[in-house]
Amino acid sequence: YDVVSKLPSFHHLSPSASVGGEVKFTVDLITCPGSCVMMNDNGKELEKDIEFIRYLEKINGLFVYETEAESLARPTADTFGVGQEGTHNRSA
Repeated sequence: YDVVSKLPSFHHLSPSASVGGEVKFTVDLITCPGSCVMMNDNGKELEKDIEFIRYLEKINGLFVYETEAESLARPTADTFGVGQEGTHNRSA
């Protein structure tokens, strides 16, 4: 959110996501990670700032994401459910 708060039209931010929290894909206002109030006497500057926020949304640039480390261990039979009850083995 830091970059948004530096825009000339920025007025107020109401984040619902916290630092270190999980942010999921947004599909509507109920699932959004926050809202931002923008105001400016200069309509063109306000429009430019809103377009910039929309650009950040498109490139997924509103947040800095941390990814969980993936296990690079060698796959085992358990990884694929081989030998578990209810699975079937193909014969050649």
